[in-house]
Amino acid sequence: MSDGSSPQPLPALAPGGAADPAPAPWALLAPAQRDDPQADTAQSDTAQSDTAHADTAQSDTAQAEPAQVDTWSDPSPLPPPSAPPERARSSALPIVAIVLSSLALAVSGLVLALLLVLGGLIYYYGGAPYELSDPVGGYSSVYTPGRVTDSSGAVVTDVGTYDRPATLGEHTLSWPTVSGGVVEVTVTEVDWEADAAVAADPANPPPDPSAGYVLATVDVAYTGPGGTVPTEDLYLCLESMSWVSCHMDLDVATAAPIRDIGALTDGDRATAIVALELAEGERGSALISVETIDGEPLYLAER
Repeated sequence: MSDGSSPQPLPALAPGGAADPAPAPWALLAPAQRDDPQADTAQSDTAQSDTAHADTAQSDTAQAEPAQVDTWSDPSPLPPPSAPPERARSSALPIVAIVLSSLALAVSGLVLALLLVLGGLIYYYGGAPYELSDPVGGYSSVYTPGRVTDSSGAVVTDVGTYDRPATLGEHTLSWPTVSGGVVEVTVTEVDWEADAAVAADPANPPPDPSAGYVLATVDVAYTGPGGTVPTEDLYLCLESMSWVSCHMDLDVATAAPIRDIGALTDGDRATAIVALELAEGERGSALISVETIDGEPLYLAER
């Protein structure tokens, strides 16, 4: 054609034979352009003006039709992201406090244990020396100290311990009681070879095969308020280098059993004979110990 217009592509045939005009390239992006009269005029102009009008049509279409925004690739239309919340500042102070408190507890426990051990060692090795004090009545400690008096009633302060025993038949042992009275014990006689005397009662058992019987005569007196029951409140034992025997552990009947003595009150006095056992060959180191239910033991030996 010689009218100066640009050649147009042949219309495509539809499956039924009708011509289906091909859409313009910009029609895919801006469908409203098809009804724009400026676009039809641009197609009938010259090739140079066709190009110019095409650009103008595209510009007009862009102004007439809202721009379609790709929100997946262009983040500009999206609201600005909010700032991430400020992370709480971590601090090492709680951990340090826990560690210090645990360390303080451990140190205090160690110090307490050391003090207990040190106190026990001081008490055992460096405590006050044993002293025989004049009884004042009642508990003065866990074990009430006793006293030793001679035949005249004078207090003797340097005897009665295991290393310095009092003398059998000469010294009297005494202790205060809870009720405020005083119980006195004197071992007046000891039969070191008492197998025959004990065997006189057929109900008595024989002594231990490696030991023999000993009979001790004990005089018990009580003064002051309250009272005492010797079979319950007194403990008499025989000790040597490798032997210990106590009267409450032996079921031996004597001529005057201590269990036959009832309660003693102010001014009462009674005598009992208790049976003890002693290992053979240990008479030279034998000591008789006497103590009350709450009193410290006092020791007696032959002169």
